[in-house]
Amino acid sequence: MTFEEWLEYGIQHDYCSPQFCDTHAGFPMVDAEHDIWDAGHDPCVHMVRLGCPQDWHLDAEAYKEISNEL
Repeated sequence: MTFEEWLEYGIQHDYCSPQFCDTHAGFPMVDAEHDIWDAGHDPCVHMVRLGCPQDWHLDAEAYKEISNEL
């Protein structure tokens, strides 16, 4: 199974949402989350990044370097 087939299977079986651009469109919220946000609360939105472990390692090292500079 290719990655695209695996992702499509997950979307079709409600294991995950369809893809969206968090940078440009923001995370889609359901009505209950909007109500919480509008009431002044800050709901957590849990996310995962898909990729390969070697990519995660490189991303984590880059993040450490950036955060140490701040």
